[in-house]
Amino acid sequence: MPYFKIETNQKLDDAGAEKLSKDASIFLSGLLGKPERVIMVSVYHSVTMTFNENTLPVAYVEVKSIGLVPDKCSEYTKAVCEFIETSLDVAAERVYIDFANINGKMFGWNKQTF
Repeated sequence: MPYFKIETNQKLDDAGAEKLSKDASIFLSGLLGKPERVIMVSVYHSVTMTFNENTLPVAYVEVKSIGLVPDKCSEYTKAVCEFIETSLDVAAERVYIDFANINGKMFGWNKQTF
């Protein structure tokens, strides 16, 4: 059930947002070793955002999953920053990432919890 949210002030057209969403799904599947069929991605682009007193390209990312290993978040951070740099041309020092390990009993899908 991994969830990957990308929020950025970069402007994308519909095709660009769809491509980013699909690329992010493939990326997260490989990063976490989970099947792509269970990954959800949200892309919020053209958002008004300020960081370090300016509006240069920036991104806020959330990665949530059942069984997310905290000790691997440093490794994940490097990979996510590289993905965002390549996909959105946002420098790593302008990316914040919020990781969350989800308790399966507190997460619902298909009329049940995990």
